[in-house]
Amino acid sequence: MSLAELKRRLGEEKVVDDVDILKIYARDPATFDYELPLAVVYAESAEDVVAAVNYAVENKLFITQVFHSTSLSGNAATVDRRTIVLSSERMNKIFEVSDVDWLAVVQPGIKIDELNLELMGYGLQWPVDPASSKTASVGGAIVNGGGGMRGAKYGPASHWVLALEVVIGTGERIRLGCRTLKCREGYDLLHLFVGSEGTLGVVTEATIRLAPLPEAFVGVVAQYGDPASLARAVVEARRRRMWLMVAEFMDDLGSEFVGLERRYTLWMGIDVVEGSEGAVLARLREVAEAAGGRVTAEAGDWRTFFKLLEPRRALYPAPVKRAVEAYGGNAVIWMGDVAVPLSRLPEALLAMRRAAEKFGVPTIFGGHVGDGNIHPVLWFDRTDEAGKKRAVELYRYFGSIALELGGTVSAEHGIGLHKRDMLKMSVEKRGSPPVLRLMEGIKKVFDPYGVFNPGKIFPPSQ
Repeated sequence: MSLAELKRRLGEEKVVDDVDILKIYARDPATFDYELPLAVVYAESAEDVVAAVNYAVENKLFITQVFHSTSLSGNAATVDRRTIVLSSERMNKIFEVSDVDWLAVVQPGIKIDELNLELMGYGLQWPVDPASSKTASVGGAIVNGGGGMRGAKYGPASHWVLALEVVIGTGERIRLGCRTLKCREGYDLLHLFVGSEGTLGVVTEATIRLAPLPEAFVGVVAQYGDPASLARAVVEARRRRMWLMVAEFMDDLGSEFVGLERRYTLWMGIDVVEGSEGAVLARLREVAEAAGGRVTAEAGDWRTFFKLLEPRRALYPAPVKRAVEAYGGNAVIWMGDVAVPLSRLPEALLAMRRAAEKFGVPTIFGGHVGDGNIHPVLWFDRTDEAGKKRAVELYRYFGSIALELGGTVSAEHGIGLHKRDMLKMSVEKRGSPPVLRLMEGIKKVFDPYGVFNPGKIFPPSQ
């Protein structure tokens, strides 16, 4: 298909169809089945997005918006050759920061760490903190409903979005939400787009809520012999009304992979009033040790604790070396994303460890213990059909364990390609099959021509 008209509308430099470039944008890190897209469009403005959407509608094409492709559920992968990948990486401007209203207006492609570096000058932060924050974007975190390492206190991205500008499937630009914290004007359409995985429209601008940087901060790293003891430490901190900002964990094998002792590792951190660091640090240490832990490191400020967190940020990268050593270029690494009530975390971990052993699939575990979010990381050889089948079945089984314990199959990574059947399993478990039909109806309202991110979220039979 000729792209001459698209290049005329957008400019030659914004439309690329080089095969080597298409291969880069066709998949995210966890996808092994994908199609090469028709082209990559490097949008720089909302006007560019409108032009691309109108072109797609006119020519019966699809659009998949990508940012920096760090998502891990297949929601950034191309599944149809007739797809235009719309990259928002050049849309990385900060339009406004208000240190009174505690908000910023940004383009969606700005990286989270780059944004927070700028916000430090105002004494503010956007506290959505995925492990991939060096490369993950604000827009990616919003459309995937991301959370991250500060989620124990601040929660997911949905808590930190005030307004969005979006181009919907008719080519119209709409603005949803307000600049105010309270905004109650009819239906809450804004939050339909948070976690929508690019299936309802293309985000072109975000007004995001900010929080003040901590006045002071303390934290500890402790190690345990079993997950129940680790979870008890976090439970005890909550019972003592210590509102942890960070509560992260890795299992014993994962800890060994990142260079720590082969024990269950817990990171706990809390923001405090300046002058109280010593007293609060002593309380944290007491909580960690009372649960049977051995404190291996302490931090008296955020900068030090941030460095101590680096091994935890390697939860996904760490198995890559092992997987490549075992399977070479055929290695595939999947990260699960379930959540359970904190009280059920030890039970969930034990059941998942046993399942991984039963299925014979190499797996490590880590995640955000403060909100019950578990990330199993498993790897397999894409050319080994039997091994691939076991890995896929195990991945889904992790979701069924979470549902049995009152949890969810997807805490922050989205449904994408990998969890479509799990979504169906979840709504059926809750006795709500009509939910999928309602979701389909919502998509048709915003995307009447079926342009956006085909094949994602909905089970294949839907």
